[in-house]
Amino acid sequence: MSEKNRFSISDTQKILNSKFIGKKILHFDKVTSTFDKAKEVELSDGLVIVAKEQTEGKGRLGRVWKSEMGGLYFSLIISANHFLPDLQFSTIVCALGVQKAIEKTCNCMIKWPNDIVSKDGKKLCGILAKTVFSGTDAGFINVGIGINTNNSPCSKDLPYASSMKDTISKEIDENRLMCDVFEQTEKCILTEKSKILKEYCEKCITINSFVRAIYAKTGEGFTGLCIGINEDGSVNIKNENSDIITVNSGEVSVRGIYGESYV
Repeated sequence: MSEKNRFSISDTQKILNSKFIGKKILHFDKVTSTFDKAKEVELSDGLVIVAKEQTEGKGRLGRVWKSEMGGLYFSLIISANHFLPDLQFSTIVCALGVQKAIEKTCNCMIKWPNDIVSKDGKKLCGILAKTVFSGTDAGFINVGIGINTNNSPCSKDLPYASSMKDTISKEIDENRLMCDVFEQTEKCILTEKSKILKEYCEKCITINSFVRAIYAKTGEGFTGLCIGINEDGSVNIKNENSDIITVNSGEVSVRGIYGESYV
């Protein structure tokens, strides 16, 4: 990877055009996870915590996010006041912001609730949002983002993973991409909820797809057609009996994009 395309704080902030996200960036060589590192530093609205490598990267439902050298792994620290009263909607907002940023370089869609996938269904990015309370304040949302930029994650263990570089056969300018993520996410945070939901639905590959919803606690689930997304970010799935079941992102994982067959 050429040095000019590698992320650096100074090169990113030289071209950054945002109001608050990315004005302060902390950069570490290796951490267990940026979520863990956030517990050790003073949090502020718009703070970004970046790591070249994570040894225990966090994924949804307790999964591990493979975080080797060559990708971008970072947390956006955002005041919860931006999302009140519906903190859960922060996942929808941030997923759309990241998708809009990656799309500038690489065609992609959102897999509900917060994966970014290439047009051929390969996972390019994962997003995980957690609420961090601080004293009597509303607290912060820690939005953990892992983007496969200039690495090559596809393997026997990860057959449906890919990177932006492998998708477009060209190195990614990580500084430009980071600026786009900061700027687009900030715009989405400051945009009215109804417009965000409409744009999210237009970019969500899960809608009108045949999916399997799996309950995290039991491993049981059901199949059906995803017919829409509600204002709180949950999805509606029509099962084989034509019943409409509402699925919350905190309870289940919706699959069906990564090559599974449910026939």
